[in-house]
Amino acid sequence: MSSLDPQDEFFIGYLGVPPKLKRFLMGFIPVLVLAVLAFAFILPPLHFDHFNLGKRTKVPEFEGLLVGEPSPHLLVPRTGDVGTVSDFSLYLLSGTGKTSPKPKVLEHVDKWVKLKGTPFHRNHLTVIATKSAEPIDRPTSGPTQPAEGSSLGEFSLKGEIVDGKCYPGVMKPGRTKTHRSCAIRCIAGGVPPVFVVHNWAGDKLYFLLSDLDGKAVNDKVLDLVADPVQITGEVVQYADAFVLKADPATYKLL
Repeated sequence: MSSLDPQDEFFIGYLGVPPKLKRFLMGFIPVLVLAVLAFAFILPPLHFDHFNLGKRTKVPEFEGLLVGEPSPHLLVPRTGDVGTVSDFSLYLLSGTGKTSPKPKVLEHVDKWVKLKGTPFHRNHLTVIATKSAEPIDRPTSGPTQPAEGSSLGEFSLKGEIVDGKCYPGVMKPGRTKTHRSCAIRCIAGGVPPVFVVHNWAGDKLYFLLSDLDGKAVNDKVLDLVADPVQITGEVVQYADAFVLKADPATYKLL
């Protein structure tokens, strides 16, 4: 067997780097570094623009009644003939991070406001990442006062508690154990928890969660996020959304 030539292109550590391989690496490494830097500057703006958060995107505005319980939400009047559908659309509200809306927004609860924020949608669930709100006069035409909630009776429902911001689209999949830690942080920070239920036809139904007094349950559901849960309580239809009122102590892990 012939001895190894130090100039062989087969790399052996104690013989040093072959010239051809050295030339290749000297050209490849700078290109790799430039590519990494390019992706670092290019991809984040593309990601933000995908979710309508880019600086070049004008922040949408919404006008409606700001409500604080059980979780912050905006009731926006629908225009035209809505038939038997609710006169108002209900949009959940969060902050721009893993939080509830800022205090300067929530100080306008129970007032009509012009609200700026970025909406995210998933099926018929919408959340607005709220940037600011300012009070406006109550409309003089169209629906101006939402109806009281209508009780649909007591139900025992099985589903999953998700956070109301990531699930509608900020992050995928936004549910199950792969998203547990993020969902817990969001709900602990004030993002509305949402109970996702599949009916017999496979359709998704969404329920806001409240305790028996109609208050938020964020800090009481953190140990149940992302697991199959059964909740028994009163379902109340409010605008075009449903609220599930139950004592969080009665929630059952499945």
